[in-house]
Amino acid sequence: MIRSMTAFARAERNGEWGNLTLELRSVNHRFLEFSMRLPEEIRALEPKLRERLTARLGRGKLDCTLRYERPPAAGGELVVDKDFAAQVCG
Repeated sequence: MIRSMTAFARAERNGEWGNLTLELRSVNHRFLEFSMRLPEEIRALEPKLRERLTARLGRGKLDCTLRYERPPAAGGELVVDKDFAAQVCG
């Protein structure tokens, strides 16, 4: 069975905390190569994300973009729930 390495995925979540959009793009590539663009507020999660992706992918070029937009009335900064993030990332 042939499986394509070319793909695109987009997920969006909205809440009272704002809007979070994740886009993943992959193309065929001889080796495994990542490009990640993350907001400063969650850049510390990048090593865990890379680790999880490496465990599931053997090769290909993957572009990961995560965007965060605060709601118009937001006055404070984004606070990351580190315990929840640790559960999500492994």
